[in-house]
Amino acid sequence: MSRSEIRPDPACCGLPPALAAVSAAGIALTAPGLASRCVLLDAGALDTADWSALAEPGQTRVFADGGPQATRIAAELQRHGLAADTPAARIDGETVVATGLAALAAGAGTLVVGETVRLSRHFEATPAAAQPAAPGGEHYGPADARRLQRLLAGRRDMRHFRRGERIAPETLQRLLQAAHHAPSVGMMQPWRYLRISDPARREAIAALVARERDATASAMGERAAEFLRLKVEGIRECAELLVAALPPDDGTVFGRRTMPREMVVCSLACSIQNLWLAARVENLGLGWVSMFEPQPLAELLAMPAGAMPLAILCLGPVEAFYPAPMLEIEGWRSRRPWQDAVYENAWGEPASPNSAASKA
Repeated sequence: MSRSEIRPDPACCGLPPALAAVSAAGIALTAPGLASRCVLLDAGALDTADWSALAEPGQTRVFADGGPQATRIAAELQRHGLAADTPAARIDGETVVATGLAALAAGAGTLVVGETVRLSRHFEATPAAAQPAAPGGEHYGPADARRLQRLLAGRRDMRHFRRGERIAPETLQRLLQAAHHAPSVGMMQPWRYLRISDPARREAIAALVARERDATASAMGERAAEFLRLKVEGIRECAELLVAALPPDDGTVFGRRTMPREMVVCSLACSIQNLWLAARVENLGLGWVSMFEPQPLAELLAMPAGAMPLAILCLGPVEAFYPAPMLEIEGWRSRRPWQDAVYENAWGEPASPNSAASKA
């Protein structure tokens, strides 16, 4: 952890005091690829803060007079998905303490949390503690958990791709192997991936999606024009185009006797999520396109009877990952707090914060 002296910058004049302190400390409020916006909060408003929104990536969070509550702020941000090693700094007069969020001690001053802190000369990363291997399998430590949470929070449904790019064969193989490592009910592995390398078929798929896009708009009512302004696919631009499909049913009963179709679909969805996360960690974008009629696509790709396409997957390099879900950026819909999706004992009953630790 480093403590460094700073001098006020005359260029900070006109900024709110907390932002001026951050600027004077040499910490950028925004930076390409790290943070596209800055959020300023008063430490007195923590009780009403939207922690789910604050934990979203792509922003610099400045808490005026937040230093004394650094421990509480860190706990709330981590509880809502922000990694414990996210760069953070406490600025008190001419002194800067900059390290990982969870390791930052409380004290006087302004608190700033975000990836731009990493660019500061004051920043010193929190050393990761070595973890011993556990008997019977590989042991993952806190640093691995933080990286996974960061990966999950940074996954995006991408629509914009760099034209003319390619994915190395060995990279594509790694992604498809990751997809094949997914769990499946009864270990039936009900996924098939069709790689579309024929330009004519790619164009035909784009036409099928365009047709369904128009049909969807017609069903949108007063939001039709708003919907048509959204970019819903990157079929022509992406480096690789894959179609994820269900094979003909193999008759598996194990685990799906009461929900045969649902368990097949869920298993394929797990495989797609594996592929999605593997792509993100390779800094490749992936977009799931669901706007198509299954039967015409199945016929176009000569699928056997009983097979069904479930997803068109656009995959490839992107200029930048969206700082937040695209539909949120476009004002279509916002992410709900995760607590709204968790009940305890009965539908609609809010879960107790301590329920996971309670004894039966």
